[in-house]
Amino acid sequence: MPSLSELQPSTEAAEQGLAQLDANIEALERRLDNASDLNDERRQLEQQLTHLQQQRKRYIEHQGLSMLSLVGGPAYTPELGTLLAIGGLYSFSTDRLTPELQRSSVGAFFLVNQGEGDTGFAVRSKQNLFFDHNRIRFTGELRAGVQSSHFWGVGYQAGERQDASDQTLMKATNLDYRANLSYKIADDLYLGPAFALHYYRPDEQSIPASAWEDDNFQSYYQQPLSVGIGATLQYDSRDVAVNAWRGQYLNLELLAYRDGLGSDLEFEKGLLDYRYYWPLAKGRVLAFYNALQWSGGDVPYYALPQLGGMRSMRGIYLGRYRDNNTVEHTTEYRHTFRYRDGSLTNHGMVLWAGLGSIAHHTSDLYQDTLYSYGIGYRYELQPRMNVRVDLGVSDNDTGFYFNFTEAF
Repeated sequence: MPSLSELQPSTEAAEQGLAQLDANIEALERRLDNASDLNDERRQLEQQLTHLQQQRKRYIEHQGLSMLSLVGGPAYTPELGTLLAIGGLYSFSTDRLTPELQRSSVGAFFLVNQGEGDTGFAVRSKQNLFFDHNRIRFTGELRAGVQSSHFWGVGYQAGERQDASDQTLMKATNLDYRANLSYKIADDLYLGPAFALHYYRPDEQSIPASAWEDDNFQSYYQQPLSVGIGATLQYDSRDVAVNAWRGQYLNLELLAYRDGLGSDLEFEKGLLDYRYYWPLAKGRVLAFYNALQWSGGDVPYYALPQLGGMRSMRGIYLGRYRDNNTVEHTTEYRHTFRYRDGSLTNHGMVLWAGLGSIAHHTSDLYQDTLYSYGIGYRYELQPRMNVRVDLGVSDNDTGFYFNFTEAF
């Protein structure tokens, strides 16, 4: 049996140890297939199999071996309607001889959806990369596609004024990419550059009445590209960035969009993001998320801060509520189920509730409030990396989300 405590000197040696574990698991599974349904031998074999599977997971994590998991299936979100998602999660270590280095991960989905408009397609990807003893980190998120979605306009009243219908449905080509590269400058403190690109071009044959009635849309719909650069300052004491059980995270990000970068418009955006993780017991965590976004200048509708979607106020249609300023607060209880011996299974669930607000001026935030709440299922696909299925509910919308890693 390969030793968990001994770090193998080469990837080949580590993979040989993994192959031995896999052979032992397969042998136990064959014995289980031939065991009687109700006897002590079967229970003992099941316990041994559970122990070996847990050992395999810990071995991969300790040895820094790469893993690729493929998943797919039907889903539904308020933005995309019924969809088929096919994707994968690839995790690895950029230096497997440094056990304290966090695992890097790249998750991606290809989506084909049939919403209320024509069939559309989209790509979603999230990247979390760690280098040099966690001193250098890169995070990126991509959203791109050609789809029909609803557009209500800018402001709280625009989102409340009417229900989704043919009068709000618009087809567009879109691409959003956000990234930052941060360097450790002190204990748990990081600083580095940030980048954002937004491209949104509506199909002029499908522009609905709700868009023509919106002043911001009329001003900027023929200026589809915004490019910004800036800086991010982060405090991060989380144990694992993609699925924290303890610690805090504070991020201040400032971006300037300028024509010298190729942007069609000039404006500024800011983000203040604070998260706190309170461990209640083994596998039970209270997670708190708070975010303030603000913007100023000639901010086009497609780059305005907004609430909703699979990461923010789940259950609210992404883009239904957008304005120069947004704020949100979400509390989530995360529960991982245990085996009888107290060790954690691969299965878990979450419950959450959130409160948010949008406004043209920061002084008007909280005058009109939004809420969302929901329940979710978690399956640990790879060490400390979950596939998640969430059902979110809000006053006007309901969303069913399928994605990798936690919402925050």
